[in-house]
Amino acid sequence: MIKPEISPSQPAAVPVVTELDNGVRVVTVPMPHLRSASVAVFVRTGSRNESARLNGISHFLEHMAFKGTATRDVQAINLDAERIGADMNAYTSKDTTVYYLNGLGRDAPRMLEMLADVVLESTFPEAEIEREREVLLQELVEYEEDPQSVVSQLLDVAAYGKQPLARPIIGTRRHIERITREDLVGYVKRHYAGANLVIAAGGDVQPARIDALARQLFGHVPRGEGSAAEAVAHVGGLQSRRRAGISQVYSSIGLPLPSMRQGHHAGLVAATLFGGGMSAPLVDEVRERRGLAYHVASEAEVSDVHGLLVIDAITQPQKLLEYVATVGRLLKEQAEGIDAQHLERARNQLLVQAVHKQERPFSAIEAAAEQLFVHGRLIGADEAVRQIEAVTAEQVRAVFEAMLQATPAVGLASRGAVGEVLQALQAAMA
Repeated sequence: MIKPEISPSQPAAVPVVTELDNGVRVVTVPMPHLRSASVAVFVRTGSRNESARLNGISHFLEHMAFKGTATRDVQAINLDAERIGADMNAYTSKDTTVYYLNGLGRDAPRMLEMLADVVLESTFPEAEIEREREVLLQELVEYEEDPQSVVSQLLDVAAYGKQPLARPIIGTRRHIERITREDLVGYVKRHYAGANLVIAAGGDVQPARIDALARQLFGHVPRGEGSAAEAVAHVGGLQSRRRAGISQVYSSIGLPLPSMRQGHHAGLVAATLFGGGMSAPLVDEVRERRGLAYHVASEAEVSDVHGLLVIDAITQPQKLLEYVATVGRLLKEQAEGIDAQHLERARNQLLVQAVHKQERPFSAIEAAAEQLFVHGRLIGADEAVRQIEAVTAEQVRAVFEAMLQATPAVGLASRGAVGEVLQALQAAMA
């Protein structure tokens, strides 16, 4: 194995973590060789924390945070960020809502002040709510017209049934139309609490200055309770949708992997080994040798409570059954034995990815926030390398063996009927 080394001309980032009395955690990742900086507020709440009635409210709230505060309207918020050349944005996932700014290191304190304003002082004007509701409905249409997005949601339902993890991040038209200002205010009070916040800055930043400012801006937030993370059970099955106007079949197959709390590194290696590159067995066999699909790949989707090997492909209707049978056979082959060269490839690919994250301010603070939410501590670069290098062939083989015992989850979008896809996949895995 080749252990990544950081050039002496680019000093290693040494993160600094502090915790305020109200549970807010502050993490800084100084990178003195940079001129840029990323500043973010991570809120541990997403679609999995929503009630069935208010599915989509985390995403709705993320949009509304920028639409006016006690001291600034939406135009002032946008102009303030752009005056310093900063990129301001946000995103919502199944478990986290993130507000961030990317700009120059000299402006990091100002960026933190801007973020505190939109996260803590948003007023949710009624007129802006109605305008943004229309924007969200347009976004929903765009989502529904994208076959890959549809298949991804179908896979979630196939994998997790009626569990909260299966709910769409954006919600549905019915949900978007029903959310009120009172709902938004109540959701903020419940979930935007000190126990659910990580304030992070990376790049050309001064830890002491960021920490002092974070205490000033976020020290008054009520501690509240941390968002609950319930264990998720894999269900499995087929979910399909007919889509006019497409000639190919969009396919997504999901099989269970260990969660982050269960020790997920063997699962990460398994996913990368199986379909994480042109030489990976999945891509080589499906694309290079058989010509069954132009796009095919696998990746691990993991959180503190779930893990899923996701295998995506776009193929032709007449090749679908051969494709899924090939996937099943390849999974079975990995459960019978792991090739040493592919194991080395997968581990080194993950090591390179880990190094790249450490060298980019936003990726570094994003990883740090996730570690604090899941493990309550940071995992250093050396420890991360050791965890990946320690994964053995037998551990990876056991991951594939466990997958063979589960019912696959399959999401499909196609113009016509899809046939006995699940049965063909299971027969090949048997």
